Amino acid sequence: MRVADEVFVRSVGSFLPPATPTEQAVEGGRYARQDLEAFGLTGTLIAGDLPPAEMTLAAARVALDRGGLESADLTHILHTSVLPPGPDGWSLPGHTLLNLGGGTASVTELRTGCAGMLSAFELAVGQMTGFRRAENVLVTAADNFGPWLDRWPADVFIPSDAASAALLSRTDGFARVLAIGSATDPELEEMQRGDQPLYPPSRDGRRIDLQGRHASFGDRVMPEAEAAKRMSALHTELVQQSLAEAGLGTSDVARLLYHNMAGFVLDQFFLGPLGLDLDRSGWEFGRTVGHMGGSDQIVALEHLVLTGAVAPGDHILLCGAAAGFASSCVVLRILELPEWGRPS
Repeated sequence: MRVADEVFVRSVGSFLPPATPTEQAVEGGRYARQDLEAFGLTGTLIAGDLPPAEMTLAAARVALDRGGLESADLTHILHTSVLPPGPDGWSLPGHTLLNLGGGTASVTELRTGCAGMLSAFELAVGQMTGFRRAENVLVTAADNFGPWLDRWPADVFIPSDAASAALLSRTDGFARVLAIGSATDPELEEMQRGDQPLYPPSRDGRRIDLQGRHASFGDRVMPEAEAAKRMSALHTELVQQSLAEAGLGTSDVARLLYHNMAGFVLDQFFLGPLGLDLDRSGWEFGRTVGHMGGSDQIVALEHLVLTGAVAPGDHILLCGAAAGFASSCVVLRILELPEWGRPS
């Protein structure tokens, strides 16, 4: 979908807990050295007992401060988490609005997995360009995976705790949203479910066995290689369509920011089919901080701005995927280097 109206990214922010080197886990016998060498993932972020709500507030405050706005200026807050961020039936974005200083913004909480931030972008842009004409929308993401996932699996990503925030505006910003696309391949829905029952919800305190679910899907539905090809094809088609709607081609892409995972997976399934290589991704940074759920792309964008790795006129793609199996893509054009991203 081409975004004909002007919608800008006014600012972004993040909260990143302390980093733990993968080498430390190898030395402690929690991670295999051959996995470190094969996947190239050198670190992750661990928040301990810090609630996602507190991480969200920290990231949101940074975004609002950089954007020069207060919570009373917000029209809407959209929050996304991969896994439950607090008490059942409770509103994290409501908590965010209260602790940012209050106001009358409406709040919505999404549970659309690791592509949640990009889903929030899509909904926010709809609110800003549709009948509501929302002026300023804050989108946030946060997860603390400690209670939910094995921190050191033999897998192509390492779970990482973090929060991110992006402030979208109809007036101005350092980047403009040119197009947004999303699509789903429901044949892959069971990949994240495995043989788990549909009811009752899992609340037994055990960690989620993602690898077991993937193995069950592979045994009963389709081989892992076939599923990977389908995911790659969906991603490739979506990116090409989104670029075309923005009037661009892959040669115009300065960076494609995907989830933080093993380099060979990014190269073979998500960059290579588009004719891009790892140098035009966020992998060199992402491999040091782990897979942060819905925050990977915004944290990577913030890193590019803060390190001066983007320039006016650059086109940045924020791409992701989630259970469903769903893919999302946001096409941005960098308009200027914001004050908070300029060397002092």
